[in-house]
Amino acid sequence: MGETYTTIQGDTWDSISYKLYGTERRMGDLIVANWDYLDILVFPAGVVLTVPPAEETALNNQPFWRSDDAEESGYYEYEVDGSENLTDTLQEAS
Repeated sequence: MGETYTTIQGDTWDSISYKLYGTERRMGDLIVANWDYLDILVFPAGVVLTVPPAEETALNNQPFWRSDDAEESGYYEYEVDGSENLTDTLQEAS
């Protein structure tokens, strides 16, 4: 069995995520791992939750459109006056 966390009175999904991972961004992972407790917004003391393992890679605080994933997905590909390279287009314009 994996790791567990026992709630204290007043815990919320985001506060538990912050305690365990240092960020509220993992709240969804906690909810999915503990689906039976989905209806609880503020926990009473003593609820034992399953804790998903921490990701091995650090979370990227950049918005998606600035990440490497966005570039690889073609998320922000664009054309300006038929050019595929905006930098070249801007330099030609100046």
